[in-house]
Amino acid sequence: MTKIDRYLLFLYSRVFVICFLTLSGLLIVVQVFTNLEELIAFGKVRGGFLRGLAEYFSPYMLSIYDRMCGLMTLLATMFVVAWLYRTNEMTALLAAGISKGRILRPILIMSAILIGLAAISRELLIPNYSAMLSKTPQELLTESIRPVRPTEDLEQGVLIAGLHLQPATLTINQPIFKFLGPAIEVTQQITGVSAKFLPADETHSAGYLIVGAKGAEPLIGKSSVRTKTGDYLLLPTDTPWLKPDECFVPSTLEFDVLRGGGAKQFASTSDLIWRMRNQSHYYGSELKVAVHTRFLQPLLDFTQLLIGVPMILSNRNRNLVSMILSCMLSFSAFFGISIGLNTLGAHEMLLSPAAAAWAPLLIFGPYAWAQASRAMQS
Repeated sequence: MTKIDRYLLFLYSRVFVICFLTLSGLLIVVQVFTNLEELIAFGKVRGGFLRGLAEYFSPYMLSIYDRMCGLMTLLATMFVVAWLYRTNEMTALLAAGISKGRILRPILIMSAILIGLAAISRELLIPNYSAMLSKTPQELLTESIRPVRPTEDLEQGVLIAGLHLQPATLTINQPIFKFLGPAIEVTQQITGVSAKFLPADETHSAGYLIVGAKGAEPLIGKSSVRTKTGDYLLLPTDTPWLKPDECFVPSTLEFDVLRGGGAKQFASTSDLIWRMRNQSHYYGSELKVAVHTRFLQPLLDFTQLLIGVPMILSNRNRNLVSMILSCMLSFSAFFGISIGLNTLGAHEMLLSPAAAAWAPLLIFGPYAWAQASRAMQS
């Protein structure tokens, strides 16, 4: 690494950090002043206003970095090149016989590293804070209530509905379980005061514990429904760990499915793949598009950077404002087309989910690489 490489990396890193802090700071200030009362109350509970802000906005900054990394690398590259032109350092380097591609090489390598760090954060850090990232400031101290999307567990033969959900405790208020499978031998329907989703453990498989259970037919004295293929309904008559007013409905239907809205936004790729293999009929094609996009996201971010490189290097007037506008327009066009194609794939209109996810890269990738290579060799 030469001295000029270290100089360019220093300029690039400084601009990137400034862009990130400015963008995240602006969004945080807007959130703070919009929800000041809620954040003050949250800070009192957490032992201080600043401590509450740090607990809530630290994961939020990770999310900002994940979503805006591609744009920030483009802006940082643009400002470095504009600075080199303004100080005539670019002219001196070109006069020394150094190509534009060699000048930009350390910047492109650092951009790839930063995009890779965003992918690592997306897989290892952000999923750990999914609960906090899913909350609005109004939900920090008060438990949110969401409507229930009635969903049928096709494997167990049960339709699950209810009055509303409490996501923080994985609870359905006033649940309704309508049986369509083997459990119909005991009762057609069970209602209750609440139903809590329990993960699998040594005593039972994953499912819903219904409190205050009442069946369409009397449940007292009836035996649980168990077959060779698995358990379908556990009753207190022959299940010691259940109380007299409780029953347990085994189900692989996760609580998030009842919330609707597709796959988890902050889940890891491995989690999304598991859902696609085991619960794709609940999430639909939107989940398939999300899985493909996760693998392609680093390449898409780097493609956005390459699209902007020719605009940065070919700006004869070195006008910073026109460069910013050009880069923002190219970024917006790429982002808008990608969202449109993903939407078509999610609804399987004209494109399959895989084709919709890969289309932006296949359309813009070769063009961006060719144009960027030509601009750096000129």
